[in-house]
Amino acid sequence: MEETKSGRAGSRLRFGMRTALMVGFGGLVLAAVAVVLLLGLWSARENTVSLTRKLAEAVLDDVQSAIEQRLRPAEMAVEFIGRRMENGQIDLADADDLSQALSSSLAAMPQVGALVFLDETGRGQLVTRDDDGAKLEAVAYDHSPEIVRQIVQSKARHRAHWGKVLRPPDIALTLLNVRRAVWAEGEFAGLLVASVTISQLSAMLAEENLAMEGEVFVLYDHRFVLAHRRLAKGFEGASPEKPLPLVKDFGDTVLAAYLNPELGPEYGGRMSRDMGIQIVGTADGEAYPLIARRLNWFGEVPWEIGVYFRNDDVETEFKRVLLAGIAGTVALVLSLVLAWILSNHIAQPLKELARAAGRVRNLSLDGFTDLPTSRIKEMNDAGMAFNNMIPSLRWFETYVPRSLVRRLMRQGEGVLDRSEQRQVTVLFTDIVGFTAATEQMDVEQAANLLNDHFAEVGACIEAEDGTIDKFIGDSVMAFWGAPEDQPDHAARACRAALAIRKAVEAGNGDRDGGPLALRIGIHTGPVIVGNIGAPQRMNYTIVGDSVNTSHRLEELGHTLADPNSAVTILLSQATQEAAGLDGAEDLGPQEIRGRREALKVYRV
Repeated sequence: MEETKSGRAGSRLRFGMRTALMVGFGGLVLAAVAVVLLLGLWSARENTVSLTRKLAEAVLDDVQSAIEQRLRPAEMAVEFIGRRMENGQIDLADADDLSQALSSSLAAMPQVGALVFLDETGRGQLVTRDDDGAKLEAVAYDHSPEIVRQIVQSKARHRAHWGKVLRPPDIALTLLNVRRAVWAEGEFAGLLVASVTISQLSAMLAEENLAMEGEVFVLYDHRFVLAHRRLAKGFEGASPEKPLPLVKDFGDTVLAAYLNPELGPEYGGRMSRDMGIQIVGTADGEAYPLIARRLNWFGEVPWEIGVYFRNDDVETEFKRVLLAGIAGTVALVLSLVLAWILSNHIAQPLKELARAAGRVRNLSLDGFTDLPTSRIKEMNDAGMAFNNMIPSLRWFETYVPRSLVRRLMRQGEGVLDRSEQRQVTVLFTDIVGFTAATEQMDVEQAANLLNDHFAEVGACIEAEDGTIDKFIGDSVMAFWGAPEDQPDHAARACRAALAIRKAVEAGNGDRDGGPLALRIGIHTGPVIVGNIGAPQRMNYTIVGDSVNTSHRLEELGHTLADPNSAVTILLSQATQEAAGLDGAEDLGPQEIRGRREALKVYRV
């Protein structure tokens, strides 16, 4: 038989595997090159995205820097002049000295349009800037309740701070103002105010051409336009009651759609996902990439600086990348077709060999036919060796019972390790009122809240080398003492619970969806631990009454909630004694659902 096989093997010309791979898989090499090309195109696209984002961020950095350069000197000057007044370097009782100080200070600050010093009644001196220099006049705002009210409110602020945007009744200007209360010899002497007009801020943005092809804007309280190219000459419809234009009435359709997306079509996709830039659609069907940033530096009312571009300007680069990608895709498809044809021709003998090996694995040797020969030398040699192996296997099955061999083959890696009893500490957590809270959220908000909470709790558990057994709804089950021995497993569980409390309370201040309240139950006792489940699916877990007791302690937190914390932690007596925790509050014996005897409970 061996001679026959050898004879058949030598009757036809054979090729080496290396030659076959070099010739047959040339198409695959071409496809690999095409993939590399596509990766290069993808990188080019990502670079374009990154550069566009960086351009927008650079514009906002320039805007922010320009605003600071315009407003910070006014803030520092008011603080400086105010200290001079309090130190007696400026005589507030001498009108000439006061006016001279205000006029000279204004002359040194080109960013500031006016300086005013008012007493508690609203009377004082105002210095403004005009074409002839500083203009001094006496003012009285005692008839303006709003100004008098702001003077009174500012008395408690001993440092310079920014007030709300104002338009005084006798000044045809809308003003940004930084103010400082002045105290002399323990008495309130007055309020010093420096003002910058919004037209100055808008003119600055227009003159410096900060946004290049884009449009820069500054919003106030997310409703009003504070600075814009169109406000460089002021706001014609301004009044003391309406110092700034509303975005919806301003006439900028992009900003209107930005604050109210329902005004235009919905846009998203690539830019929104990859760049963090919002695509604003206007009613006329145009799309504008827009990026904005909040500022909380100039008063309690938040500012928002931003810039938007025409979408066509940004999409041009993406179209170039797309065209190159289409060409590369065509080449890739052609290469794949060629590779498939060649691979199918080469792989057919391997498929025959795999099917034959499957029959051998099942010891199905009856009716076995020889594998065909191949023009590829290595494949032909493998087939011949396989054909020569079959007679040996037939002799083997003559002496070894086939059914026994099959059973041995089905055993695989053998039986699983047996389970054992361990002394462990089990911890359960549960969010109070989570179901009710999530009724007010959409699916994504609820999932994000839960994922963030589990990450917070999981980090605390892992920091104490605990094992998270499972997540059940909004609850977490964890244990200590297995798989490795942990003599201090109770203390570790208690430390983890305290860390969870600290993390939850720290995050409640700014948590999306509102603050969380949490119940934690901890119990120490014996459990069965090991790989438990069906052979197709096993879990390394714990079972036993100690698990149920820990869960019941967590539920007991509903009636024994900690009034001083958002997180209630209840321990069993076994855990308290094992951990030796100081400061735990003894709540005495408590009835536990599912247990006949009361359980002594502690709260920490």
